[in-house]
Amino acid sequence: MSSSISSQNEDATLHCPSCSEEKFRIVPMVGKNGERFVKIHCHNCGEHLLFQAPEIQEILTHTTNTQKNWETEQIKSLQQEWKEWLKWKQRHLNKPVSRKPILTKYAQWFLAFLLLASAIFFILDRWHLLYPLVENPVVRQQKIIQYTEALLEIPCFPSILKVKIRTVPIHYTRERPVHQNWIQYGETGVYWGEEHIKIHRSNFWFFGWAKKTQLVNTLVHELRHRSNPELGHNPKFKELVENDTQCALEYMN
Repeated sequence: MSSSISSQNEDATLHCPSCSEEKFRIVPMVGKNGERFVKIHCHNCGEHLLFQAPEIQEILTHTTNTQKNWETEQIKSLQQEWKEWLKWKQRHLNKPVSRKPILTKYAQWFLAFLLLASAIFFILDRWHLLYPLVENPVVRQQKIIQYTEALLEIPCFPSILKVKIRTVPIHYTRERPVHQNWIQYGETGVYWGEEHIKIHRSNFWFFGWAKKTQLVNTLVHELRHRSNPELGHNPKFKELVENDTQCALEYMN
């Protein structure tokens, strides 16, 4: 049902507070206890208002003049109520959506990618612990032999370390490190009487793939311990390991 609501007084014409339209779709409604309600929909912008209708008997008991005044007051009251309702919605329900700058959006995606990449890297780095699903000791031992043989062919690699490669057994181990470190790359055993070098699983990715730089550094580190046990981990020892590792990586690359 479409209509406009007005009294004979021109100042009492109901209009939409949003677009000033004076034609509406009027929907009468009844509550569960017989209460009467009216819902007004604006034809132009769809703005609406729900209010409780006055009792019909109350209207009929007024005289003609009184009824006109009563209708005018009712329309003015509805108009004010509708304006206040619209203002309330604009404050609380129809807040403009803040648009984030494009850089912020890309920054969020970059952060998510960084976190995901870090998680994947951590998982792959610790994947070697999943024995026997992805850990093959034979393959890893073969990789160690391949690297030690490559070190023997490097001209700049110290001859004292090449001697140790030929004379000291070097093998892969799944044993817990002597020092119980969470990550232990290698052990010479020279300080507690062992005659071999152990290469731990932390030098490998899954399926036997070697962490090239780390494995070379581990081999050089432990060979240096065998060659110069008196140095311990002093600055001279660290300098020798760094130089020998750099020499090996430059040649192997």
